[in-house]
Formats: sequence, structure tokens, C-alpha cells
Amino acid sequence: MAANRTVTLRASSAFAATAAGDPVASHGARGIVIYLNCTAVSGTSPTADCKIQGYDALADVWQDITSAAFAQVTAASTQTLTIYPGVAETSNVTVSDVVPALIRVHSTIGGSSTPTVTFSLGGVFIP
Repeated sequence: MAANRTVTLRASSAFAATAAGDPVASHGARGIVIYLNCTAVSGTSPTADCKIQGYDALADVWQDITSAAFAQVTAASTQTLTIYPGVAETSNVTVSDVVPALIRVHSTIGGSSTPTVTFSLGGVFIP
């Protein structure tokens, strides 16, 4: 039986701009549990919207995985998002889908007066 594999999707940093994380290979895992840990926010009305994307090699584009997004971050907090086939879906918590071969996190930072959001995203692939 294959073991769960821990990965870093976004290392902890103070993010001030919209950007995508580095691609992470699923190595045949069927699902993933992703942990978002926000430790600080600054600026006026800072927000972070984080969604999970899969890579379409044929079209050479990143596609959003339907419903695979965290609730908007506006303060220090933690969240968990699970993507696994057959789970009961709950908005911003669980998504019934198979993890693509390559995934990444896309984060949109919003607000005014130089908003920054300090967070990390770690995950555990589920065979």
C-alpha cells in the first residue's frame, strides 16, 4: 500500500501580489488534503483568495479545479480543503474529484494601502 506524501504548495511568506505557486506532481495520488495557515494580514482591508489548479498538458494551460478554493482570507486563521473522489461536497471544505498529475495554488491578493497576507499552504497526497 502506498504511503501518504507531504508537500509544500506555498512556503510561508508575506504575499503582496497575485501569483501562482510552483507546480507539484501528484505521482498518481487520488486525492489531497491542503492546509492553509494565515499568520498575519496588513494594509487596508487585505484579502487572499486561494484556489487549486490542475495542468492541462495538451492545451498547455492551467485550469481551475471546479469548487477547489478556500474561503476568502481576511485575518489570521487556518483552513483545510480536501479533494478526493466520492467525498460529500461542502463549499470551501471538500471537493469530490481526482487530483490531476500536476497541481498548483493560485493566490489573488486584494485590498488597499499595500495589502499583504502572510500564509503557507501544505498538503498531504492520499493514495
